Amino acid sequence: MDDGTKQVSLSKNRPKLHFPNLNGIRALAALMVVIAHIELHKANFNIPRIPHFNVLNLGKIGVTVFFSLSGFLITYLLLEEKKNFKAVNFKAFYMRRLLRIWPLYFLVVLFGFFIYPGGSNKALWLSVLFLPNLAFCLNLLPAIMDPIWSIGTEEQFYIFHPHFFRIKKLKHVLYALLFFIVLIITIQLVFGKLADENRVYQILHLVLYYARYDNMMIGAVIAVIYYNSKHPEFEFKFQVLFDVIFKKWFQVLLLVAYFIYLGLYINYDIPHGDVLIAFMSSLLIVNLCEAKTSIYSLNHLYLDYIGQISYGIYLLHKFVLFLVLYLVKKYLPSGGMVVENIMIYLATIGGTIALASASYYWYEKPFLKIKKRFQKITQ
Repeated sequence: MDDGTKQVSLSKNRPKLHFPNLNGIRALAALMVVIAHIELHKANFNIPRIPHFNVLNLGKIGVTVFFSLSGFLITYLLLEEKKNFKAVNFKAFYMRRLLRIWPLYFLVVLFGFFIYPGGSNKALWLSVLFLPNLAFCLNLLPAIMDPIWSIGTEEQFYIFHPHFFRIKKLKHVLYALLFFIVLIITIQLVFGKLADENRVYQILHLVLYYARYDNMMIGAVIAVIYYNSKHPEFEFKFQVLFDVIFKKWFQVLLLVAYFIYLGLYINYDIPHGDVLIAFMSSLLIVNLCEAKTSIYSLNHLYLDYIGQISYGIYLLHKFVLFLVLYLVKKYLPSGGMVVENIMIYLATIGGTIALASASYYWYEKPFLKIKKRFQKITQ
């Protein structure tokens, strides 16, 4: 059987795929994380948080949106590659991921452990081996660089996810993904029940929660169904129900329900609430992909730019944030909470965008140019 790793000609006439709203999703998700961390880390510098502004769980929402988008987009691209080239080129896939993720990731690890004090050798090795989510669960990561936990999760996901597409029939791919979601959630619930009995089970439950494979797999399942809607390969029993999501009345209903649920999640931190957020986010992503029928759009110049540099924003924002909070606490004369927060938010968001832009154009872009050589589908 063909293992899918044979080289396929990467000509200049690559198939093209363009979803104009996806950078907007990345932008909003990244900004959610930044805002949540601003309020979270004020306590580290004895700066009071904004009263009645409960946004600490906003970061969890942003990360969940990132995960569902990642699962959706990676899956759709792999399906397009399989359709156009008859196989998935696994070597090219891993080279694309390596060139996109590793350069900035290892720069942050290098800076976080060797220049900024506070990291342990165990946390360093776990991060080098792409197990920062385990280090995070064990409270070993320095707070200034702990967003790397989710990069470890994504890298682990990329190890096994492309191999679902060795399965020949798309219908069977869908069944395999659904089975995996049920399996992961079941194991999480079992470890959750056993967590009070044994410290090991408690850690395993926490590690599985921060693995978040289910969030990415939900995005992947929606991608398979959406792809089959556009390129039918099997008869999906619930296709009529799936098509309803493109109706304007349903889009309004979904958006209202989404915001209500996010409000509840922010205030009550609903256990395993990320699963429903991932599902609803994936449906919203599908609608944004269908720009002609979508009642909302994130295709905006500024959002597009922020989305383009969102990886840098996500990994680098705490370095800017900690510096801003330190300077505000030490040097800003007391001008009241309004002035203080305007300074913190403007300096943190502006400084983060500036640093992420510098990283993107002066450090990441050479690697991205090499990455294009391994692209099968032009995005």
